[in-house]
Amino acid sequence: MKMTFLRSISAIAFSALISTPALAAPDLANGKTIDQQKCYACHAKKTGFGNGDMIYTRSDSKVKSLADLKKMVGLCNTELRLDLFPEDEADVTAFLNKQFYKFKP
Repeated sequence: MKMTFLRSISAIAFSALISTPALAAPDLANGKTIDQQKCYACHAKKTGFGNGDMIYTRSDSKVKSLADLKKMVGLCNTELRLDLFPEDEADVTAFLNKQFYKFKP
């Protein structure tokens, strides 16, 4: 009886592992495309200098960690109704981190 129970638990755990999709690595190219299409122009207006990248490199940045960056991307998506999927947010975050912030995961 005990072995049957353990086998059942093992079978359930195994099926859960194979049926759960693995987290995909962020798509940096997609993140860059989204940044260029949906973020750059707004950021260029905000800086007043026509350069959307300046917002990422300014000395008074509100983004001090990878967690802050994730929150800011999510906030922009929600507040500006950018209609990004969670995967897109992850791609943008990964691209911005690699390109500008260089936070450790």
